[in-house]
Amino acid sequence: MKIVLFVLGLTLLVVSKGLSGDTLTVLQCRELAVRNSPLQQKKLYAESIAALQIRNLQSNHLPRIHIGAQASWQSDVFKFPVENPSFAVPDIPKDQYRLSVDVAQRIWDGGTDHYTRRQRDLERDLVATQVEVDVFQLREVVTDLYFKTLLLQESAAVLDLSKSELTARLRQAEAAVAEGAALRTTADQVKIQLLRTEQQIAEVQVDKQTLMEILAKWVGRENTDFQLAAPLWSEIPLSIEKRPEHRLFALQQSMFQLQKDRLSLPLQPRVEAFVQGGFGRPNPFNFFETGFEPFALVGLRATWTPFDWGTRKRDAQVLDLQIKNVEAQRLAFEQRLEASTIKDFWDLNVKYREQLEKDEAIVRLQEDIVSRADAQVKNGVMTATDYLTQLNLLTQARLLRKTHELQAAQAREMLAAKLGN
Repeated sequence: MKIVLFVLGLTLLVVSKGLSGDTLTVLQCRELAVRNSPLQQKKLYAESIAALQIRNLQSNHLPRIHIGAQASWQSDVFKFPVENPSFAVPDIPKDQYRLSVDVAQRIWDGGTDHYTRRQRDLERDLVATQVEVDVFQLREVVTDLYFKTLLLQESAAVLDLSKSELTARLRQAEAAVAEGAALRTTADQVKIQLLRTEQQIAEVQVDKQTLMEILAKWVGRENTDFQLAAPLWSEIPLSIEKRPEHRLFALQQSMFQLQKDRLSLPLQPRVEAFVQGGFGRPNPFNFFETGFEPFALVGLRATWTPFDWGTRKRDAQVLDLQIKNVEAQRLAFEQRLEASTIKDFWDLNVKYREQLEKDEAIVRLQEDIVSRADAQVKNGVMTATDYLTQLNLLTQARLLRKTHELQAAQAREMLAAKLGN
């Protein structure tokens, strides 16, 4: 089943201008985290196991050789009840010895190896797909971590802008104090606000560095000498067809179907040729030869079980039910996935769009207020405290706008990670 959601989302644009080092997008981080997961080793192990098992199957076509030796003593042996005057009957010894070599060559196995090879291939594919399902969760984990780190990165940029504005305002206040046009308290108030901003920047930088180191571990980086790309808006279609669970369900059903097909194998005959040769005392095929004599046996062997008393039919019914059980699991999975995307769809198309429109209007109005407040402070109409309050409101408005932008980006990318895009 194909479900295509056309959502208002974010594409990742690598912004290289003005950035040092390489820049990673959220898509690149997801791919690196999946690629560097230790669970990926399980795929290699499954490949090796399947290759060894298939080589074992190939050896079934080679002759089976068995060497046997036996030494025994028995309390009685075969003898004629009467003596024949025409010839002497040799005495069969009670201590008997036998050394033999048995060689068997399979001619027809009923198709067992063919089905076993298919089963080994399916087992290998099941392990590989299960690994993909397990590491798929890393996509959401890394996406969430990416945007938490990016939010701190962008918050630091907003605070740096506020710091620049406060620094400029402090120079003006210091000049006014030096000329006697303002009190020292005015400059000190600006300086306090500047110190608080620097304190916030330092706190954000520490938190960002911590998350960057965690992210570096997930993506397989030895250090944090990389930047995170800021996203831009665009319309992108998303589809749930790439979820590895769909392939896992299909493989599970194929495995049960193969097991159902194999139920006919016990009803197939098995044929093999065999040769047996060796030395025995007495000759196992002629007790009258009581010395160490050679012997040989050549022939064909066939086995066949024509009746199973309804066992195969009942086993087939069990496997049909297991196939239906997997189908029920697939439908339940798709139902959960579709239900979980409804909120994401409305958040992207309505909630965040409206929030960002309002954020943009608020920031523009607050910038006008700060611009007028700056002129009023210079003319002595507004106090420095009131100006700092308005400047702080502008900083908060910018931070909120950036937060909503990244929340929208994160919502889109979390949806993409969830759907397998």
